[in-house]
Amino acid sequence: MVWNIHALDDLSAEKIIKVLKSDTFDKAELKSKDITLNIVSKELNTVSYDDLIKEYYLDRRSSRYITIRTITPTAFKSNGRYVIFPTSELILNSIARKYDAFSGSTSILDEQLSYYIEENTDIVEYDLKSVKFSLEGITIPSFFGTVKIKLSGNREFICLMNMLLRYGEFCGTGIKTSLGMGAYKIIYTGGLINNGRI
Repeated sequence: MVWNIHALDDLSAEKIIKVLKSDTFDKAELKSKDITLNIVSKELNTVSYDDLIKEYYLDRRSSRYITIRTITPTAFKSNGRYVIFPTSELILNSIARKYDAFSGSTSILDEQLSYYIEENTDIVEYDLKSVKFSLEGITIPSFFGTVKIKLSGNREFICLMNMLLRYGEFCGTGIKTSLGMGAYKIIYTGGLINNGRI
């Protein structure tokens, strides 16, 4: 089993990550299952908001194509209904809202950016299957698999979307991310932007 724990601000890191990485934390008890799990190893990865901005937005080490693979079931809600097939707008707007909620003084999502996301991003390949995510007696329809997103538009927009998709590896996308849904990893990038050229 792999247990991924992400802290999106300094307070969370201090209260959660610091405790979990201590040497005294070597077991995890699942009370509902009456199981104790021994922790075999720990790995800590730290990325600051400034690092994300510098690497993906300022240095422009970004790509036109990004493929993500879900680690946990993912779902969205739109107009009060569950959406089990993703769109690039749902994925990216969800991450942008999470970025704005945790990044502090930086805010990026507005009506213009939402429109630009809708007009300049597309899912061009996918390999998905529908799954059910059970949560306290409720079953949430969701999906699992890979999605390849194509980014169009100007360099600044492509770099911003690359930064958001990288950030999404920490915050997840869609609903119930604080309960484990919506986790993903970037598995492919292509169409690299170099020195401001596409």
